Amino acid sequence: MAYVIGLDVGGTKIEGVLARAAYHGSIPKVVRKVRLQTHPSSREKTIGNIVDAVAWLYSYGKENVNGFRLGGIGIGTSGFLRNGRMEMVPNIPALKGVQLRNVLQEQLREKGINSSLHVENDSICFVLAESMWGAARGFKSAIGVIVGTGIGGGLVLDGRVYRGRNGGAGHIGHVTIDPAGPRCGCGQFGHFESWCSGKHIVMRYIAAGGKMRGTGPAAIFAAAEAGRDAVAGRVMVETYEKFGIAIAGLINTFNPEVIVLGGGVSNLPPAFYKRIAAAAGKYAYPALFRGVKIIRNRLGDDAGVLGAASLALNG
Repeated sequence: MAYVIGLDVGGTKIEGVLARAAYHGSIPKVVRKVRLQTHPSSREKTIGNIVDAVAWLYSYGKENVNGFRLGGIGIGTSGFLRNGRMEMVPNIPALKGVQLRNVLQEQLREKGINSSLHVENDSICFVLAESMWGAARGFKSAIGVIVGTGIGGGLVLDGRVYRGRNGGAGHIGHVTIDPAGPRCGCGQFGHFESWCSGKHIVMRYIAAGGKMRGTGPAAIFAAAEAGRDAVAGRVMVETYEKFGIAIAGLINTFNPEVIVLGGGVSNLPPAFYKRIAAAAGKYAYPALFRGVKIIRNRLGDDAGVLGAASLALNG
């Protein structure tokens, strides 16, 4: 039985799994996990940690799995990949301009790892996994929205991944929601990401005079729900509204059956989903909004890495 390695390279961390390949629609069985840090401002350290994660999982398989055979490596990464070249990578700026697949393949070969290597946008990996094994299974048209350090999107339309003219489709985090809004990591203003990503929810809270420190979106949401922090309340009301505008735009443009949320912000309680759905309903065309599911992912933190592993399975 072949094994595959899947990596999810985000703005703060690198998650990796060694999984036993499964076929006929079954989910791969995770054998071992690894987590290393991303260094957004250091190309050498980030690439080094990606290579180290793969090498560690490969060594674990060789040493601990009887009859181990590596069938392939899949890597999902934030940013826009054009012909293998990293472009528009606001959350890992050190990787901009890197021919990531070529660089990684060369360094892995130096470590004696000669397996096939596939690199894809992390949001596409996410929506692939959720479509094959998770919350979007059984739906032909699904949109995955990852809301973490940044915001990314992946599209499965009529059963196929939609990449657009040159692979850039799905960068919904950089759709302008309100041009008078906060500055985005890409340099523009008022993007979905600069309003609603986990990092920017915290930044807006602090900028508005919030007193909690060392906090995250979950604490801000909880304080708003409990009514004990007026600043948190205002920030979350604004977040629901902007999130709803973005979701409505996706519904009006792509007419999906389901929108699946991933990333850290997706772990907020059901009340969060209720509020963003209510906001989306105000802005979406009623006939298109009716019946659309806006739901949490089913695969949790494994969605990205399993989607990356699926690249190795399906090539």
